[in-house]
Amino acid sequence: MISLDLESVPLVELQSHLSGISQAGDWAPYPNKTMCLIDLLDNLPRLRLSQRHMEMFLWVMKECGAIDVPSQYALRQVQARLQEACGVTTNRFISSAKHVLYVNSIPEIVAKDYANPQTAHLLQHYPEDTKGPVSEIWQATRWKELPLDLLTPMCRHKLKDYYVDELAETVTGEYVIPYMWIIREGALCCDARRASVTPKGLQVKKDLVNIRVDKLLHNYLDLKSEGPIMFASYLERIPNPLRAIANGDELYTSFVFLWADDVGGNTSKLISAHKNIYLMHTNLPGQLLQQEYFIRFVTTSPEATTPEQFEAVKEVILESQKSPPRVFHAHTQRMCKFRLVLPGLPADNPQQSEEASHIGPGGNCKCRRCFVGGPAGVRESDEGYHALHKPGVPCTVEHSLTEIRRQLDKAVDGSLAPVSSMQTASGTKDRVTQGWILKIIAKVKELKKSDPGRSFESVRAETKMWLENQPHHLWSPILTIRGLDPHRDTPVEILHTVLLGSVKYIWHSLHASINDMQREQFITRLQCTDIRGLSVPPIRASYMSQNRNGLVGKHFKTLMQTMLFHVHGIVPSAMFKLINSMGKLGAVLWYHSIPNLDQYLGDLRILIANVLDAFDLVDPARILEKGKLHILAHLVEDVERFGPAIRYATEVFESFNHVFRMCSVLSNHQSPGQDIARKCASLERVKHILSSSFWLTKDGEWVQAAPQVRGIVKRHSIIQTHLGWAPPPTWSPGIMTPGPKNTRVLCLWTEICNNGDKVLFPIPPEGFTWYDAMSVIAQSGDLCHLGTWVCVDGTNDTPWLGRIRRLLLPQERTSHGCVILERFIVSDTMDPHYEMPFLTRSEHERHVTVLPKHVKFHFNAQHDCHSGECVLSGCRLRPQEREVTEHTVPVLAHADDAHFIINLHALHNASILREMLPRHLTAPTPIHVYSKAFHYQTATQLRVTQDQKRKTSAAKSKATRLENKRKRQIAQSNCIVDLSIGDDSVESDGDLEAIPEEANEWPDKEADSTIDVDARSDGEAELPAVRSRRARGVKRKKLN
Repeated sequence: MISLDLESVPLVELQSHLSGISQAGDWAPYPNKTMCLIDLLDNLPRLRLSQRHMEMFLWVMKECGAIDVPSQYALRQVQARLQEACGVTTNRFISSAKHVLYVNSIPEIVAKDYANPQTAHLLQHYPEDTKGPVSEIWQATRWKELPLDLLTPMCRHKLKDYYVDELAETVTGEYVIPYMWIIREGALCCDARRASVTPKGLQVKKDLVNIRVDKLLHNYLDLKSEGPIMFASYLERIPNPLRAIANGDELYTSFVFLWADDVGGNTSKLISAHKNIYLMHTNLPGQLLQQEYFIRFVTTSPEATTPEQFEAVKEVILESQKSPPRVFHAHTQRMCKFRLVLPGLPADNPQQSEEASHIGPGGNCKCRRCFVGGPAGVRESDEGYHALHKPGVPCTVEHSLTEIRRQLDKAVDGSLAPVSSMQTASGTKDRVTQGWILKIIAKVKELKKSDPGRSFESVRAETKMWLENQPHHLWSPILTIRGLDPHRDTPVEILHTVLLGSVKYIWHSLHASINDMQREQFITRLQCTDIRGLSVPPIRASYMSQNRNGLVGKHFKTLMQTMLFHVHGIVPSAMFKLINSMGKLGAVLWYHSIPNLDQYLGDLRILIANVLDAFDLVDPARILEKGKLHILAHLVEDVERFGPAIRYATEVFESFNHVFRMCSVLSNHQSPGQDIARKCASLERVKHILSSSFWLTKDGEWVQAAPQVRGIVKRHSIIQTHLGWAPPPTWSPGIMTPGPKNTRVLCLWTEICNNGDKVLFPIPPEGFTWYDAMSVIAQSGDLCHLGTWVCVDGTNDTPWLGRIRRLLLPQERTSHGCVILERFIVSDTMDPHYEMPFLTRSEHERHVTVLPKHVKFHFNAQHDCHSGECVLSGCRLRPQEREVTEHTVPVLAHADDAHFIINLHALHNASILREMLPRHLTAPTPIHVYSKAFHYQTATQLRVTQDQKRKTSAAKSKATRLENKRKRQIAQSNCIVDLSIGDDSVESDGDLEAIPEEANEWPDKEADSTIDVDARSDGEAELPAVRSRRARGVKRKKLN
């Protein structure tokens, strides 16, 4: 044992030894542990601290005797030094409208994913052809549609760089020219064209062949060293110009999504609107991109519009393509370069309309994606109404630019009304162009005013010349970003289009069609929902009913999965069919992985058509008024191009708004855009340091933080949670959680299992005692409790379905646990009412005992209350403040416990549940086989109702105008001043006060101020007019 003389040790070193604080070098780039942890505390995204909070924290630490506690000034100095060394640069930008923006460097943000060992090996740079599940954007078609020179142009194999559009030689001696790099069957390949050397030069075939990269032997540089004979006759692009830009480094393409929206800068209801842009690096797997850690702030401004902000973004993207940033790749341990490409713009529908230069719901053509629609007469015609149920002729950037130029040319005439009519008719309305249109009209008026005698042609010519000499673009920069079509590349967003669109419409229609008694019945049923297997929060049905006009996305997501089972006997059949169609569509849209893309797209077309047709049955005019219904038809194309719809949903962006708001609330409010951008850059810096990432020092060396700093995130899950990072989930199927020791009741096997029960594992020896467990982990990672509906591995590779009756663990650890399952049989037909598979209790094998590792996944099933005619005959005590009270609430009493419906509306495990069930039980069927005839019939009826509505509205408007005219005439007749009153009486204060008694109802202050103002401005001669105005105001108030 080593003795320690405490008296000989300095106090500071003793405190350091006892507290575990290492020397400064162990906490680089921080001077010590205290500084590191304080900087971390100051940069937690959702736990922001004000200056006052930090002052108090530092004071408390000093008072408690902590060592190395810095002053706030020293802390800011260290943060500034680290921000310069490894942070994100915040750049100043002046927009075309002269607004000042502060933009965090997008290349530096993306570069941190390359320099991060946690993410570098996950970056995907090549599109993929897959015959299996589709779960990522690179497995869809969007990357393959881009111009080939925007894709990753090269690959490195055995230290040789192969570029597209360059000659290469295979191991068999064959010459090929790679066309595009692509992954097939897990291996990097290239689509290439074969080439041959002839006396006339290089001959290239047009047909593409697939060649694995490991079959390439020599690249262009190797062949060039043999002689220049074969290159003169081929295209001038040999060598690829990107080879010179890469300059020996690997050159990649990074695809980024940019999300934009207007966001309130306050946590209260006080409006402080900002326009924000966030970034998502889509080369990373979609599972990571659903985490807040990977949402990055780019810019914000209370004044500048989104197109103005995209001016800065476009500059950055173009610069990265001309001069790619150079960064250290943490996985390959080599330097590389990358270019930025913008393949899509996820956002809500109004924002996407703005980005696509679309007028939105105010135009005749309400869709930003296609030319469907038109005036009311066109939309209500047979063909026009049918066209609303399918995608129309696609909109294009070329058409939008042509329409914008026509509007600018029309604006030179000096009138706004014709331009507005063109915008309404075409659906094209650009935010930037609209500003120039107003400037043009003002310029025309100015020229006319300066010289009223000038001719129309002269004014028009000068205005056009003035417009052509303007230094800035006359339309949104988004329209001219190469590789981006804002019409097609604004994918349909399921949060705002489905949950806050279709499901919300159904919810409101439901409450509009039922009375208070039916509403209470529905709410009570809803509260009794079995939510096991749904992955939703506890249902608060009373809250949903009381605040039915103010629900948010999570409420509609719960209702979409559960509402169908509680509306029987309450709503008409058309509404029931609509709810059923919407639930089936929603479950399919929330797939994280699509097992069979072709089958999925076919099912999706039918499900979307069913929802639209069901809306026609309930409210035929809804699709005319709500563009969110027609836009559903474009989801099929979006899934094919971008992958599962959940990958470009915006929930994670909306969640990040809270981080922005906290930065806004704690900003200096003098330069909010700059202050918020710098703070978000500081948040990125701390994440970069703690995640073991590399950065470049002034000495030109790429370094990491010290092991002690890198270990903070790895060792402490609380820090992972606060940073928004969730490590890849790991689980061991079959692991059971035991119950508390003080509640365990031991029992023998003979007391547990009946003789007729089937056991699918070796029965343990007699004398083993068992006790109940709380849960078991399924193969899918689901945590299954008692009463959960599960699928297990049965005999002959046949899955069995049932409900967990007991979970047992042996007292002796030498044996395994077991799961006693109450087995149910899946029907061979669908339930005619719910149109879903139903479960009935097995008569032959009522209970089955299986090993815990054989539990595959859990799912949701609801009792068949429709067939059982279940009523609200039960009651339970109502808890308040976590105490049971004497108040009771009604509950649903099920007629039996043997008939259940498999909930195909459930989002959790929706894909694997459908794979397990027979296809004929899950395949969607059209509501109307001949949908066109149904749409024609509906349109015929709709025209009658719409004409009647227009006539009723016109009659009501006419009656209102006549009534308002009558009131004005009465008011004017009662306000006539008796001109026979003499001048003396007018000047008399007493006569002024003798105005009729009704005038006393007006506040004295208002009357006095009116008299004083008129007296000051026009003198006493206007006093009768003052009296007349007061009398007129009195009469108007009396009439109202």
